[in-house]
Amino acid sequence: MMSGKITLGCLLALLACPVMAVAEPIYAISFLPAGFDARAMNGAGRIVGNTSAGVSIWDGASLTDLGLGAGSYGFAINGRGDVAGALNGENGQPFLYTSGTLRHAGPVLGEFQTGRANGLNDLGQVAGEYATWGGDQHAWVDANGSVRMLGTLQGWEIWSVATAINRHGQVVGSSTYEGADSPWSGHAFLYQDGSMHDLGSLGGWDSFANDINDAGQVVGWSTDAADARLPFIYTDGSMRQLGDIASGEAKAINNAGMVVGWAQYAGSEEMDAFLYAGGAMSKLNGLIQDANGWTIVEAYDINDAQQILGKACRGDECLSVRLDLVSAVPEPGSYALLAAGLVLLAGWRKPGKRESLGFSQACPTAR
Repeated sequence: MMSGKITLGCLLALLACPVMAVAEPIYAISFLPAGFDARAMNGAGRIVGNTSAGVSIWDGASLTDLGLGAGSYGFAINGRGDVAGALNGENGQPFLYTSGTLRHAGPVLGEFQTGRANGLNDLGQVAGEYATWGGDQHAWVDANGSVRMLGTLQGWEIWSVATAINRHGQVVGSSTYEGADSPWSGHAFLYQDGSMHDLGSLGGWDSFANDINDAGQVVGWSTDAADARLPFIYTDGSMRQLGDIASGEAKAINNAGMVVGWAQYAGSEEMDAFLYAGGAMSKLNGLIQDANGWTIVEAYDINDAQQILGKACRGDECLSVRLDLVSAVPEPGSYALLAAGLVLLAGWRKPGKRESLGFSQACPTAR
């Protein structure tokens, strides 16, 4: 039989415990203007993308054309609102647009060479690629006008691409590597301190890094031994698969280690956006408030405010969307536990009785 004597400390702990149990995050959808193809988002929720007129920025209320001309593409935006991308096509002339000024980014390209800027950090450092007429691709980083070619992981010496750069100047992407089965197989790499490091794979021939956070965690996709394409996170020196899925890709990671991307689950051919947080993968469509028939099919980016950039479709119509976090609330069971604690506390004090405030019992587990 349970003792009738319960310390006041345990009752106080009982009141504290429910606030730890919270439901999964819930998101509200903000639809971006029709015709705006969103590509990246900064920490303030400003989004760079493209319209038929060229590179534009959506600030949550209005769309602003940067005046870079039709055929310009924006692929990255930093906290200052600087934008990096390509002029004259998705693969054209790499650029950095900063403080209202347009400048060249990366190496000077010759005839029959094209390129693009893919990554941009808050220091204005840019990471990208350029390609020759023969099809070779070359990764580079531009640190305020000082350009460094990153080389490859050796092997076929055919190609490397740089996709993202963090505030420490660490760069990720993919490159040909020693022992590859073909000239076009590549491994995800991390470039730091002047060297390119092979991140390996999940057992297959190919892997590709899409993003890196300021802690050096890397996400992307890799094939496994059965040649399935799967999302990965690389952290603490090892690569591991995200979730139990049939196929997918991790597109972005924030500084809290939260990851977004797309997945296909066993028995389904539909793409489904996911959020990976706290060691668990959730379908984003199960976290949307008032979706009204819209389905999130891809998630491209996530910032430290947990805002998510992606694409939603309803029937044949698809729009870029930003998902804004709605504050999580205690689970229903937590309310019941809180009420029980208040009732017990209300009947605790009796005239002429004093009790120690010491915590002599463990707090009951919330279920």
